[in-house]
Amino acid sequence: MEKRRPCKKCFLKELGDVDLLEQVRDAIEKLPTDSKVSEEEYEKRLNVCRNCDYLNEATCNACGCYAELRAAAVSGKCPYSKWEKRK
Repeated sequence: MEKRRPCKKCFLKELGDVDLLEQVRDAIEKLPTDSKVSEEEYEKRLNVCRNCDYLNEATCNACGCYAELRAAAVSGKCPYSKWEKRK
């Protein structure tokens, strides 16, 4: 059996950890509607994270969070303000 190398720039949906992905998606679903960013903003935030040197196997090494969860929340902030700097 070939050992799979960890994907440094992947999110949970790409890593294949179905249980953890389900837990994170549940947490996102439980956020009140007014506490979630739009799908468009969510994808923009994830694109910024995907190109960040701190993303490692779906985790932000700057703050320790799952990037997909933090990106979904209106109150979620990038520790280095990369989302806010984006135009």
